[in-house]
Amino acid sequence: MVDIFEEVDEELRRDKYQGLLRKYGPWVLGGALAIIAAAAGYQVWQSWSMARREASSETFFQALRAADEGQFALAGAGLETLAENGAGSYPALALMERGVVALDQGDPEAAAGFFERAARQTSEPILHDLAELKAVWARWDALSFSEIDIRLSSLIGDDAPYRFLAREGIAAAALREGQLDRARENYQFLSFAFEAPDGVRRRAQEALALIEQREAIAAPAGAGIEPVADETEPAQSQTETDETETGEAGHE
Repeated sequence: MVDIFEEVDEELRRDKYQGLLRKYGPWVLGGALAIIAAAAGYQVWQSWSMARREASSETFFQALRAADEGQFALAGAGLETLAENGAGSYPALALMERGVVALDQGDPEAAAGFFERAARQTSEPILHDLAELKAVWARWDALSFSEIDIRLSSLIGDDAPYRFLAREGIAAAALREGQLDRARENYQFLSFAFEAPDGVRRRAQEALALIEQREAIAAPAGAGIEPVADETEPAQSQTETDETETGEAGHE
């Protein structure tokens, strides 16, 4: 009898498993296939991305070689193609290189445009902030202090990669327009910023010395000198007194 009950129980379990399999089997199979497909798709995407990055790298360095050889038209065409279709950071790098080529050709306005496009193209702080700095430097002579101040103030945060160069740019623009207090404020900050590059600190100290010279030259003539009493009138009064006394003596 025990064997019969065991066989019946086993049969019931088999029927239950078969029912569960019929009910949930397609879902389990579909999930397994989806996992396999996702893994295969990831491998394909990774391989495709790697191929794109390698192709972008090759195009970028070919353009650099062309620019070094003076073939600016060829370099510009390659860099523009890369800016439109490149992978990863290469579009921003291509636009920045186009800006460098434009500067070499004596066209700072075009260079600034390329740098600004590069800044919009990437969200990486190192590339974005460098492109913004280069755009300001390219238009330096055409920008007022307020314009430079607005554009560079966003690059001087505590974690900004080029915060010291950006602050130096603000200070230099203030000095150029004669805003000595604003220039001194930023140069003093830089001169005591131990994390700043040595060149930035040295230039800040030199600029502070220049500001002191300008202020000394601009000081009013004779400032700080005690006024000298005019002894002319007392001398004249004494002369008149002597003459009066002489006249009175003559009358006597």
